[in-house]
Amino acid sequence: MSITAVRGAISIPEGAEEDIQMAKSVGELAHSLCRLNRIPIKQVINVQLTQTSDLVRKNAAAALREAIPEFNRIPLLCSQEPRIEGSLPRIVRILITWRSRRGRKMTIPVYLGAARSLRSELIDKK
Repeated sequence: MSITAVRGAISIPEGAEEDIQMAKSVGELAHSLCRLNRIPIKQVINVQLTQTSDLVRKNAAAALREAIPEFNRIPLLCSQEPRIEGSLPRIVRILITWRSRRGRKMTIPVYLGAARSLRSELIDKK
């Protein structure tokens, strides 16, 4: 087995209840990453999350646990993004690290919503 990691990000829509939307969005992002990269949750070592300072109603790690209860047994760490002028607002970033079979050639990052512009070169433009 080897250690593999993959990143992603999602924007949290405005206008909805932030805490509810945070759980829904972070869950969608984690599900997409696990599905596309064939990550068995039992093989996840840890998950690091960051959120922008304008997201104040819920911690992204708590949102992930709420959305996908299987993550309750996995070490999760959430921190706040530094405030950088011109940065996208309402963004949650994620880094999932897991034990994988040898031979995995590439990971598939996932950037959803407005977060797609963060790494547009990584998004399939078909």
